[in-house]
Amino acid sequence: MLQFCGMPRVTFAPSGKSFSVRRGGTILRAAVRSRMHLGRACRGAGVCAACRVRVLAGQENLAPPTPEEARMARRRPLEPDERYACQAHVVGDVTVTTAYW
Repeated sequence: MLQFCGMPRVTFAPSGKSFSVRRGGTILRAAVRSRMHLGRACRGAGVCAACRVRVLAGQENLAPPTPEEARMARRRPLEPDERYACQAHVVGDVTVTTAYW
């Protein structure tokens, strides 16, 4: 069930640091705003696939994959609990991690 009240929060595990984003903002935007290091060689253009994150909680609070994310996933397949942070639009609270945190 999608969550639609208040500004959604993106929490970064294991640090516990979190940041509120406007509904529809991306996980990458939250990471940049909260000063969490996250790969983004293409600066969020949906090309490099360096911003892969594992969704620990709130997968249902992410909008469906964008066409760009689907295209990226065809080239670099994702696990069922993974998304590309630059393309994952947040509509409710979500908790993510990545292999290099």
